[in-house]
Amino acid sequence: FLEKSIFYRYAYMWIGLWAVRQKYIMAWTNSEASNNIWYAGFEGFDDNGKAKGWDNANNMGIWEFETAPNVQTMSKEWNKKTSLWLTRYVYIRTNGSLVAVYGMSAFWHGFYPGYYLFFLSVPLLTFCERLGKKKISPYFSKEKWTPYGILCIISTSVATEYMVAAFVLLALDRTFDYWKSMYFFGHIGCIVFYAVLSVMPTPKPKGKKA
Repeated sequence: FLEKSIFYRYAYMWIGLWAVRQKYIMAWTNSEASNNIWYAGFEGFDDNGKAKGWDNANNMGIWEFETAPNVQTMSKEWNKKTSLWLTRYVYIRTNGSLVAVYGMSAFWHGFYPGYYLFFLSVPLLTFCERLGKKKISPYFSKEKWTPYGILCIISTSVATEYMVAAFVLLALDRTFDYWKSMYFFGHIGCIVFYAVLSVMPTPKPKGKKA
């Protein structure tokens, strides 16, 4: 596998990780359906007597996750209930510490090195995402299905799939070997991206004169 081209290795891993996700999607979808059978997923009625929806038991937005234009959206749409718990009881209580949030996520999953390598690499993506929203996004449309939006979807998918390989490989040596075979492009790309954008001027809000 490691003797194949980088494009083959990445494509193989991308497809493999997509397949791995299906077991989680199947479990959460079946769980949601089971809850909806006896109305546990029903959100009730609004003041006008109209049904609000059936999202109480929903734990994943499949399409929203697969087409997420940023890590923030991807995190919110994957394992929604756990994401909400982490937001309320870790993120808010630690004044927005991403290391605390992802460190807790890694600890919850167990003690395999791959969990920590993955979860503690995700903040890199988030830091780049925040800086990109500040320095680049103001120049483009906020619509999702625009050239810029599609570029964000692709870049988010490419970077995240590279990082999440550690979560599946688990072992330190296997994760290191894979990332090395990818020339650590995910980590190096994040560092370079952040360094370049850090020296770029921040666009002035519309309506304000220089």
